[in-house]
Amino acid sequence: MPLQTPPSGVVVGAVALLRRFPLRSAAGELPRRARLLPEGVEHDRRWQLVDASGAPVHRRDAPGIAALTASVGADGVLHLAGGGPAPAEELAGPGARFADGAGPGARPGGDRQRPDAPVHLVSEGASEAAAGDDGCLPDGCDPGERANAVIALDPAVAPAGAERGWTGRRLRVGTAVLLLTRTPRRCLGVYADVLVPGEVAVGDLVVLLDG
Repeated sequence: MPLQTPPSGVVVGAVALLRRFPLRSAAGELPRRARLLPEGVEHDRRWQLVDASGAPVHRRDAPGIAALTASVGADGVLHLAGGGPAPAEELAGPGARFADGAGPGARPGGDRQRPDAPVHLVSEGASEAAAGDDGCLPDGCDPGERANAVIALDPAVAPAGAERGWTGRRLRVGTAVLLLTRTPRRCLGVYADVLVPGEVAVGDLVVLLDG
């Protein structure tokens, strides 16, 4: 029986920013609207740089991949900027390519890097809320700059960083419903599963459904 979305909840904020990273380890794009599927944001981390044998090539092995900016056209094709005429081979040697892992849960070189966390959310101001007395985050803590969605929380309802206390609860974002599953060990924000696929756009209300 399909999940029925409850009609009511508490509005805690709105979507301030969406991010999608079609090519792993490269810079991504800021779509105004995106589809949320069971495996995460559509086209997010869909492609990966692989060598001639098909093995994944990571940023530590090919740091130049960080200079690429990846986007997806209306036709679903990967587009790159900043990579030159043959960026894959320039980055990882002859035979290297950008492998497309499209398919139900498929990803080149294995499952996605966060198999139990398809969507990453973080609130605006989470970095400032988590900073110590010196204004700095703990060593090794990423501020969530590659999170899929940045949420502007209503300070009258929830302070910045409150999303980390909502694990086990559900959010309605656009027409999608997410289950917040766990907090990252070295990153701000919270990870979520997609319970009800749907579309989300910048400006959509974020509704806490449980509690």
